[in-house]
Amino acid sequence: MNIDKASKNFMVQSILLCCVLTICGFVAMEAWSLDLLCAIIVSACFVLVIDIASALIFRWVAAKHSDMLPTFITGVSGFRFLAALVVMAVWYVISDRDSMLQFIVVFLLYYMVSLIHHSIIFSRISKRL
Repeated sequence: MNIDKASKNFMVQSILLCCVLTICGFVAMEAWSLDLLCAIIVSACFVLVIDIASALIFRWVAAKHSDMLPTFITGVSGFRFLAALVVMAVWYVISDRDSMLQFIVVFLLYYMVSLIHHSIIFSRISKRL
């Protein structure tokens, strides 16, 4: 298995998924006259930072410590969850009730798509090892 190629594919797929979700968010904003711009930007940045960082760290772990890959995959999932809780807590503190509900819906959509993508990709990689 080519680790560099798998890492690049994961990053490219993450960026494409994020772009598709962002376009869908902009379409929803126009169709229902919603103010989702901040929620979309925060969610897209969160997903891109977490996914690209995990792909780069995966490349390093796979090259240097391949026996630690199952622990790494579990750790990334746990870190993603904790980071999402922190982002939602910060948004809760700085926003009002109406924008909070919209933010949670948008953020959880990005989070769930990213989590499903992460699970599919890393389960395929784990089978090859």
